[in-house]
Amino acid sequence: MGEGVDTAVVLAGGFATRLRPLTLTRPKPLLPVLNRPLLDWILSSLREAGIKRVILSVRYLSEMIKGKYGDGSEYGVEIEYAEEVKPLGDGGPIPMVKELFGLDGTFLVVYGDIFSDVDFNDLIRFHRNAGGLATLVLTRVEDPSRYGVALLDETDRIVDFIEKPSKGEVRSNLINAGIYVFEPEALKYFNVKPPFKLSKHVIPKMVEDRVIYGYVHNGVWSDIGVPKDYMKANFQALQHMYPNGYVAPSADVDNAEVIQPSYIGEGVKLSQGSVVGPLAVVGEGCEVGPLTRIKDSVFLEKVVVEGPAHIAGSVVGERTYIGKWVRIMPGSVLGDEIVIDDEVLIARNTVILPYKEIRSSIEKEGEVVL
Repeated sequence: MGEGVDTAVVLAGGFATRLRPLTLTRPKPLLPVLNRPLLDWILSSLREAGIKRVILSVRYLSEMIKGKYGDGSEYGVEIEYAEEVKPLGDGGPIPMVKELFGLDGTFLVVYGDIFSDVDFNDLIRFHRNAGGLATLVLTRVEDPSRYGVALLDETDRIVDFIEKPSKGEVRSNLINAGIYVFEPEALKYFNVKPPFKLSKHVIPKMVEDRVIYGYVHNGVWSDIGVPKDYMKANFQALQHMYPNGYVAPSADVDNAEVIQPSYIGEGVKLSQGSVVGPLAVVGEGCEVGPLTRIKDSVFLEKVVVEGPAHIAGSVVGERTYIGKWVRIMPGSVLGDEIVIDDEVLIARNTVILPYKEIRSSIEKEGEVVL
């Protein structure tokens, strides 16, 4: 197991400003995918690959992460924490981890905002066979311009890497998937004053020295950089893990119609005449009133919808209350513990920060309610 690799560094310290308002009340790695924190999925995958020690690089809302995961014993791994006093970028934590805990053998680096089914054992085998100082996991996307783009030769060595290329610069659709394998000798490339970025300050030097290879992953992969990506990650996970949908045993859905694939969590109650799905993720303990329509949406825990209501293409934060005859249009993102009064319209692409009461309709598209 683990092909002789027992240590992983998970980067979990970012502010996640592009995911606000969802990340105003929790760090990004604690956002749920199918009602389970993203970091749970990452830790499970690492444990299954034989990783014994996980070092979490934390900063923003770090106490929430520490409080949930502790020493890692409940998750089958040994967890240690490297606390960033100031922002270090995604490269700066690695020298800090080396100084605090030592990185004397081959180690993994995993971004804390990635949902994937990467086979870490297969990745490590590839890395051993390639014989380089580093391996970067790559995946294919339709629009590579938002990412670091890699070009491979016939031996899978990375021969070119461009961060967020313009359209004219795009020579490949293989992008940085946010998972690395490093040999300890690679740490010499991290001798940069923080804050610094792996994709800007480390990878290009390794490409120049011809010591980094690319492992192409063709399976499930989503980052959750923005709310649209976060929804996509949930839907991709749903379609991959539960192609026929999932209804928790304790959910009460007998009087409603669930269009699959959808995910209905523990203790959810769907009332008479409601229609939920397809691509609806309804978190634990949510209550949906009668004659409510929900589709293409993600509900976090304990959302209450009085109903009738219509909610499409939106993310709704936990413990939010939605009154009767409310309509929430696609692209909207609601933070935690919002109260929406009866007969309110929420226009497309509206963003509402946590702990707000919305008493009248928001009719202008793209409004941000502070």
